[in-house]
Amino acid sequence: MLRWVFGRRANAITCEVDFTADHQYEVSVVPHWDVSATAIERFDSAPHALQRHAELALSLRQAGWTVVDHDQDIAHPLSD
Repeated sequence: MLRWVFGRRANAITCEVDFTADHQYEVSVVPHWDVSATAIERFDSAPHALQRHAELALSLRQAGWTVVDHDQDIAHPLSD
């Protein structure tokens, strides 16, 4: 649904929001150097998931990460 890739030095992190088959929203943070450390949070509504994505993105930018790629899939609903 929404995916931002952040880069800093030689590292990358993906922060994304996905709509699941069971009508939930997942916000995930995937460190590319260790995908086993992926963190996933689930939300019942798009606004809450998008707010969490914004909080995580702000935190990453404040820590020196920059957006190097982004994508949005408009086929998924953006609100309930």
